[in-house]
Amino acid sequence: MAKKRFPIIVGAGQVTNHERNFVNAPHPLELAASAVEAAIEDSRCTKIRRHVDTLGIVNITSWHYKDPPRHLSEMLDIQPAVREYTGIGGNTPQWLVNRYADRIAKGKTGIAIVAGAEAMDFSYRALREGYPLPWPTPGDVPSPTVGDSPFGSNDYEITHNAYTPIQVYPLFENALRAERGLDIDKHREFLSRHLAEFSRIAAENPLAWSQRERSASEIGTVTEENRIIGFPYTKFMNPVMKVNQSAALIISSTEMAEKLAIPKDRWVYLHGGADANDKWFVSERIDFTSSPAIEMVAHAALQMAGLESNEIDFFDLYSCFPSATVIGAKSLGLDMENLPPLTVTGGLAYFGGPGNNYTTHAIAEAVKKLRKKPESFGYISALGWFITKHSAGIYSGREPEKPWDRRGLQGIQMRIDTMEGPEIEIHPGGRASVETYTVMHDREGTPDYAIIAARLDNGKRCWAQTQKDEDFFSAMEREEFIGRKGAITAGVTGPNMMTF
Repeated sequence: MAKKRFPIIVGAGQVTNHERNFVNAPHPLELAASAVEAAIEDSRCTKIRRHVDTLGIVNITSWHYKDPPRHLSEMLDIQPAVREYTGIGGNTPQWLVNRYADRIAKGKTGIAIVAGAEAMDFSYRALREGYPLPWPTPGDVPSPTVGDSPFGSNDYEITHNAYTPIQVYPLFENALRAERGLDIDKHREFLSRHLAEFSRIAAENPLAWSQRERSASEIGTVTEENRIIGFPYTKFMNPVMKVNQSAALIISSTEMAEKLAIPKDRWVYLHGGADANDKWFVSERIDFTSSPAIEMVAHAALQMAGLESNEIDFFDLYSCFPSATVIGAKSLGLDMENLPPLTVTGGLAYFGGPGNNYTTHAIAEAVKKLRKKPESFGYISALGWFITKHSAGIYSGREPEKPWDRRGLQGIQMRIDTMEGPEIEIHPGGRASVETYTVMHDREGTPDYAIIAARLDNGKRCWAQTQKDEDFFSAMEREEFIGRKGAITAGVTGPNMMTF
């Protein structure tokens, strides 16, 4: 590969729209177009538009278009030969960047755009008010052209209500608490301090959806405004999805950047990147406290960049829920008792969680930081579903010492796929111990039902629930139930039940 084909980011744009009048609200692709225009302006090169040959759009959840890449191309007056739309997953922005870096290194792409947007706040408020938005006629969701798109849960998990992020991520969190030997109060203090740092960073970011800094006490104290959603997470620990935000990146080869005379102070190099999936279903995971894929992806990206984790100057670890960030930090070998800031934006709970597109914002923020301190390195991680799909990228204003080449990383997925998880028992019976659990609350904050992953005495894993009992649910939130023994009865037409 010619040295001039280093993949670089030359433009980054973001939009956060707080307009309260949704009558003339821009639809998601209009927000995306605005972010692309901002990225072009950021590159200091208006000629870029004529040379865009690749367009990747991150999956949009707040509106369905018949053909998003074609629609956005027409809005921007560009004619990319490659037009792609991704499947669902918060990993997809970094995954697209890595994908297009590969194409650039092979000489198949000169200028690529990665863009995404959500207008969930607009669409939600319009629906609530019964106002029909005058947005483009919805079409069937197109079959994703790139990326993994299967649903994240299987029928067994769905039967036991373990199929949405607010239900599944608390399972990881409670397992992490037990692994670290923290009692419930100490763990709540840790989570509150951890997220207070995210809130502080968001408060200093003019593009954040919420610029109100919340203290650790506010985040951890249960109130009418800050109810428990899935134990141990309060509302202020959950991502904010009702946002109107968009972000776009312009990725170029150094060869094309020189041809177009893009100023070198715009250039941010990719030094490493990797992608992999964990075992697809949570039931199949080795445990609830680690991610082999995150660990291997992190190691591969660092190795490609010729770095150790202690040489990274800043991080943005995907922060849909604290457990995802903590597992990411563990995989990098960071000190859990003295964590560095793990976000450059403020994270999904405070900066905003625009569907699958959060990480495009994180990369855009990293670009700004690296232009100010070009010799530094930034590590960005992204994930999809339930700590399932993973991508990472390492960025710097410093030119890499060797060409971009990911051919040596192809064995990662095979290594993960051949790992053996526990056997699953669909219709269990007998004694079992709690492996992890959560208690879900209704919108009034009342405990509603429990979700339990358990291990039978023979080592097999199973799912279960308990009888509805508010006093018992309250006990599960005061006392450590991980490791507690009980009896499992197989469900006939519904979930398995566990009694203690």
